[in-house]
Amino acid sequence: MERINLSSIKKESVKAIFGAITGKDHISRAEIAEITGLSLMTVGKVVDAFLERKVVIQSKEVKNAAGRRAGLVRLNTDKFFLILDVTSKNMSMVVMDIALNIVDRISYEYNPEFYYDENLYIFMKNVKIYTLRNLKMENSIGIGVVLPGNYVPEKDIIDETRIPEQASTHIKSIIENVLRYPVDALEKDVLMAAASNLADLRQEELRSVVYVGIGETISGVLLCDGRILNGRNAYAGDIGKMMTDSGRSLCDLFAERGLREDTLYAITTAIAYEILLLDPNIVLIENCTDQKLGRFREILEKRVCSLCGITADKLPDIRLLETGIRHAYRGIAIHMRSEWIQKTTE
Repeated sequence: MERINLSSIKKESVKAIFGAITGKDHISRAEIAEITGLSLMTVGKVVDAFLERKVVIQSKEVKNAAGRRAGLVRLNTDKFFLILDVTSKNMSMVVMDIALNIVDRISYEYNPEFYYDENLYIFMKNVKIYTLRNLKMENSIGIGVVLPGNYVPEKDIIDETRIPEQASTHIKSIIENVLRYPVDALEKDVLMAAASNLADLRQEELRSVVYVGIGETISGVLLCDGRILNGRNAYAGDIGKMMTDSGRSLCDLFAERGLREDTLYAITTAIAYEILLLDPNIVLIENCTDQKLGRFREILEKRVCSLCGITADKLPDIRLLETGIRHAYRGIAIHMRSEWIQKTTE
């Protein structure tokens, strides 16, 4: 049977229909049309294409008002992402389904008696054994790798990483040689964490955003209209590189002292300068450490008012997220899912 062609349907419409299905246990074509404002004919064609490509499954049938049997669809949660985290020497793997739920995870403790590339190889052998025992790789949407720096495809290394050995380790080659499957995405953790948090914001909130991530290290990005601001060499807003009064970078200060009051003061100073420059409507500070931020909001608000010369009622919307989870996993899954949906429906 000839494959359903969606080339005549706008990509925005396909994304809207997928978005309407996402998060629903079951939904009818008529409900999707009502949510998206698209015609029932367009919705029907896209949903049928999704069914054909196993993006969704038709799980129930009910009678509609006319007495006809109408199919209810939901996401095919057998489809999954394999996400590898090499942002620390203690590496980990997460399996996440198409609805962005974590299904399973494994961890690896770094052995200092071996070189870094040997540790990566051992970790990947563990991942390979796990996939053979527990997963049907034909259901894989893609393999993503979360990085602590910028991936350089020409050299297959990670640049500007806090793990020096990664600057000479062929990350992608080792992963693909062990798994025997291609890697679909290699992305920096802070960018993916920001993308994950942006997905939860309303359209009117995306005008200008300062995002700061606190986890293995401290980093951040600036965003306008939902897009990451790029600078001359990389993205803008990486506060971890800012030099503190002690003569060390914010990242180095955090690595040495953690979330002590002097570190919080340095972090809030960096954020205050970003607020002064960007005048954002939202500031997102995400804490993925096992330490609580404590007096962070109080210190930040006082520092911003002092450096920016504003009163408390003029502060932007400051949101502290004590997540304790890795939003970078969700971000890279969102990125791969979007690419997959686009390719699937071409």
